[in-house]
Amino acid sequence: MAQDNTVGDALLGAVASVGGAVGQAIGDLFRADDQLGSTPASGQHFKVNKDTVLASGKIINDQVALLTAAYQNAYAKLRVVLDGPDQVNESIAAAWNSRLVDGPSSYAARVEQYMQSLNNLVDQLRTSAQQYGYSDEEIAASLGVVS
Repeated sequence: MAQDNTVGDALLGAVASVGGAVGQAIGDLFRADDQLGSTPASGQHFKVNKDTVLASGKIINDQVALLTAAYQNAYAKLRVVLDGPDQVNESIAAAWNSRLVDGPSSYAARVEQYMQSLNNLVDQLRTSAQQYGYSDEEIAASLGVVS
């Protein structure tokens, strides 16, 4: 897999050297990759109290729903598909797909991991709301029903 990434990086770098819109797009991709790699890690603390737990959970739960819908809508459009590609373009498309949607370190996988971490946070807030004494009905009204 490491060799696949090395080959993919080399192919993407070669295309970037061409310049123009393709080079700019690849440069943007690498900058986005750097920013995604430097986002705060999980394990940060999110503090709530009895007065804010349901409202906080609702905001996060609503955002997860919006992100999930946007992700599902965009996922198929992320894959590079070529009609009758030659060997070079096929390799470049494979490199793009590796970065965008295939494999555990792709952008799609990172978005999925982020959505899972938000869902885990909502679950933690649901548990906190129970500990604060909110009823199942109150929790379901704010955070939805657990499926």
